[in-house]
Amino acid sequence: MKAAVHLRVAAALDLASRPLIGAGIWMGRMTSWLILAVIVAVMLTVIMNALGINELLRWETSVFLFRKAFTINSATELQWYLYGIFVLFASTYALHTNSHVRVDIFYHRFSPRLCHAIDLMGHLIFLLPFCLVVAYLYWPQVETSYMSGEQSNFGGLGERFLIKGALPLALIFMALNAVGRILKSLAAVLDPELAKKEPYHVR
Repeated sequence: MKAAVHLRVAAALDLASRPLIGAGIWMGRMTSWLILAVIVAVMLTVIMNALGINELLRWETSVFLFRKAFTINSATELQWYLYGIFVLFASTYALHTNSHVRVDIFYHRFSPRLCHAIDLMGHLIFLLPFCLVVAYLYWPQVETSYMSGEQSNFGGLGERFLIKGALPLALIFMALNAVGRILKSLAAVLDPELAKKEPYHVR
């Protein structure tokens, strides 16, 4: 009876982890398409620089993000806006597929259950607090940028608060996904059979 209870708890935890892990996988796959936009921005920058074009387009009224013109600085800054968002939000995909940088000298030799126990402690003690603390401490920078109307000083993009806001938002999203990993690992620790199964998102 006691064994059946902890197995049911493990199954419930595993089920509860799936929406969070699924959201991280989905976000990673969606944001991966941003790399195409980064390539286009890089190509525009290279072509404009080669042809000596400083200003590609200009319009009468101010447009969100681009203000009154699309310049070579706009294309340059667009690269790191897009690439920054790509790296920040796609990192959840790396977390769930174990493709992030980690030290595996001993880890890969451990049993699946022990690996989940290590992941559980790492996510609970290090990853989750780091994401929440940094997001909390950095948020005033986003508010200041928004309230001051911070823009590029070199004729580039406006609305600088967007790229600054991407950091805390991505960290909060990572924290939610860390909760998913914690639930998944805890389920695997309670039920070793779950630890042996291939992750559902790669089936």
